Amino acid sequence: MKSCVGIHLTWSHAALLACWVISACDSSVAGPGPLALHQLLFVNAEDGIPGKDIYRMNPDGTERKNLTNLSSVQYPTFVLAVDYRSMALAPDGRTFAFESIRDGCPGIWGMNVDGSGLKKLSIGEYQVTRCNHHAIWSPSGNHIAFTTSREGKWSMYVMNADGTNPRNVATSLDEGGGSFFPTGWSPDGRLVFDLEGNAIDRQAYIVNSDGTNLQRLFGRTGDHSPEWSPDGSKIAFIRDTEAGSNLFVMNTDGSNVRQLRDYPGRDVFWWGYFPNDYDRWSTDGRQIVFTHVLDGRAELHVIDADGTNDVRLTNYTADFNGWAPDGRITFNSDVNGSQDLYLIDSDGKGRVNLTNTPTRHETRGVWTRR
Repeated sequence: MKSCVGIHLTWSHAALLACWVISACDSSVAGPGPLALHQLLFVNAEDGIPGKDIYRMNPDGTERKNLTNLSSVQYPTFVLAVDYRSMALAPDGRTFAFESIRDGCPGIWGMNVDGSGLKKLSIGEYQVTRCNHHAIWSPSGNHIAFTTSREGKWSMYVMNADGTNPRNVATSLDEGGGSFFPTGWSPDGRLVFDLEGNAIDRQAYIVNSDGTNLQRLFGRTGDHSPEWSPDGSKIAFIRDTEAGSNLFVMNTDGSNVRQLRDYPGRDVFWWGYFPNDYDRWSTDGRQIVFTHVLDGRAELHVIDADGTNDVRLTNYTADFNGWAPDGRITFNSDVNGSQDLYLIDSDGKGRVNLTNTPTRHETRGVWTRR
């Protein structure tokens, strides 16, 4: 295994500095442990065209398998190059949902993690009123939430896991022409989502899966992107201010609101327009991963839930791809010249390049059991 420290006697000071600037020299293997029981699902592209196929592989890069094999498909000229986006693993770990324009229509699809059982879950041919985005599973695995414009305006929908019984759960909010972004589900199975746009300050809502009991989650506009802690006792969220946006935590009853950071720029939970469904809290509830955006660079941070020990994981733009089964943090970045998938320790050390394919573009990693 390579290490900046382990070979410093043979490097010049300039080489040492370069190694520090990119946070860590990449290790050559992912290492033993819980990862040996898992594989990584991810989106891969050849020749610089993003989103062509979904792959699965071992943590060490072996047994790499193309699950979708759509590289030879010719899309209409009006279809965007990005094909697979917003992947979300079902709670049982056996199936996943993803957004795709594989048939010329932005839709939600489902598939088993071994590549079998492909099925389109959302309906509608390609037209501006039939776009479907951002699939997120309920904790029970019985429902999938998604954003859609099937009624000619953006709405928040929930459907059964097999695609049946799609219903608008935010009818009273979709008259203003805003944009809806599902952010997750509460531990008791209620959908939480953000609404913004058309002079509407971004704000969070919560609703039952059948559309009843719709209400604003926070008592003020500008509070959004709620993320429940694993034990359901706390909510991490982003608060917008005139100076930017910062990370906050509060108890689920609204008490004990605490600001964890106060820095120039923006703290956000996802970067880009097509986020995956990733848990920001560590499994033990002690840490939270977020992205800090300043001067066009989106850097990953991890912070203790009490606001201490704020660690900058990258000093380059990176997209969070979830917590790995062994407690490390997964992300994708082009820090080495092409988009690759990485692991890094929560102290910012021990970076591992999982894909290491200079001619490809690999993103949206999701860990699944073998």
